[in-house]
Amino acid sequence: MTDVVAKVERGDQEAKRLYERFITYCQRHPHVRVIDSWSNIEKVLDRMVLYHHTELCASTNMIDGKPLFYVPKSVELSSIKDWKKNMGIRFPAMCKRRTACSSTEAHQMILIPSPDKMSQLEKYIENEPVMLQEFIQHDGVIVKVYVADGQITASTRPSFKNLDTTGDVVHFDSQTLPKSFETKIELSDDLDKIFLRTNPGDILVQKESLLDNDRLKQIADGLYRQLGLTFFGFDVLLQSKTNAYYVVDVNYFPSFKDVENFHSMFVNILEKRLT
Repeated sequence: MTDVVAKVERGDQEAKRLYERFITYCQRHPHVRVIDSWSNIEKVLDRMVLYHHTELCASTNMIDGKPLFYVPKSVELSSIKDWKKNMGIRFPAMCKRRTACSSTEAHQMILIPSPDKMSQLEKYIENEPVMLQEFIQHDGVIVKVYVADGQITASTRPSFKNLDTTGDVVHFDSQTLPKSFETKIELSDDLDKIFLRTNPGDILVQKESLLDNDRLKQIADGLYRQLGLTFFGFDVLLQSKTNAYYVVDVNYFPSFKDVENFHSMFVNILEKRLT
């Protein structure tokens, strides 16, 4: 259905009719079991709506008097032309479309090293709502966490190197980024300069040793209470030097390809819901 909504947002009238039929059917047949309600799924389809939910979750889940996790500061723009330097965003920053539906455009993102480079974004994104998100320095390692009815699986992947404010604007598709270290996937020259391709050795070992599965489980449980989703994934960055946990993205029903025996797990969850 997220694919259908993506088409609706592009003006597809047939997709709009299909979406309306789905909503009407759910309303008229409340006895039909729905694993995750559409109203909850919608919370992650708009990145600014999601930002406010994750912020609220972070502010209400504490450990030893400190937030269980943090959320990078983000601001919304109706279009790139609305950008002003006094918006309180620190650079480097990431620019993403507000819509997070299953569309090619939703995965097109831009890294901006400094405010002076904001004018260059107009050639990539014109009059569309976008979100600017502060870039968290994280030593080139990202943690992917998959949640299935409260059960979590975490794995590390390569990510962006620590950035400064002197580089160039880099436009990329997040779905084409390497999923493992030492991969032979070709990247554009500008992306290749800032993406960590090789295994960082001691840094990766350190990051993995710092990962606290109990903490990740608490974060997953907090997000579940806030979002009401059974199947979702979230991305965590361990900030350079401080190792503070930052949740930078949440998505509904990711591939779960890094989760062993997910098929049987999925069937068990469905059977449990149907009994």
